[in-house]
Amino acid sequence: MFIQLLLLVLGLMSLAILAMGFNVFFRKNKKFPQSSIGGNKDMRKLGLKCARHEEIKCRRDIDRTPATDSVGCSSCGHS
Repeated sequence: MFIQLLLLVLGLMSLAILAMGFNVFFRKNKKFPQSSIGGNKDMRKLGLKCARHEEIKCRRDIDRTPATDSVGCSSCGHS
């Protein structure tokens, strides 16, 4: 009984993986879609930016301000 259940689960998992990768496995260009914000044109069109780059920009803006000004970066709220 256990072996039958195991084989059924393995078969279903194989079918699910094949179905998820259908476009990659059977299409000519065989490329995964770009999921990083920096390389995806559609995400950039929506105005989404990489969190790491936003943090770097915010930190640079904070470091450039005088020490007496504690307002910080307005886009990320750091002080």
